[in-house]
Amino acid sequence: MRGKGALAILILAAVVIYFVYFMRTERNAPVEEQVSRFNQTKAELTSINLEQVARAIQEWMADHEGRVPESLNELQAGRSYGPGLTDGWGRNIRYRKLSDTEFELRSAGQDGRFDTEDDIVRSY
Repeated sequence: MRGKGALAILILAAVVIYFVYFMRTERNAPVEEQVSRFNQTKAELTSINLEQVARAIQEWMADHEGRVPESLNELQAGRSYGPGLTDGWGRNIRYRKLSDTEFELRSAGQDGRFDTEDDIVRSY
């Protein structure tokens, strides 16, 4: 009986030590990893949305002698096409005409503020 009690205590101690070690070394890692993957997925979705909007603009340009629209409103006039005008975080994509033939699309990125380091920008 004495041996069984000692064995049970030893197993219980090993389990407690394992969980204490696990909680100390891995406490936030799984959550931080999931948040990082979530934001990476949002960034990838944003890149896809930017490419779709760019293609729609380029199609519009083909119908308008190669000039870029003044705004996304001009692009949408009279059309109900599919590309989303939002980024992966659900915020509006910013369009900027750079010249008669060039434009820029910008997402505010994860922080939601334009003109910061995490912006996702594509120039065409």
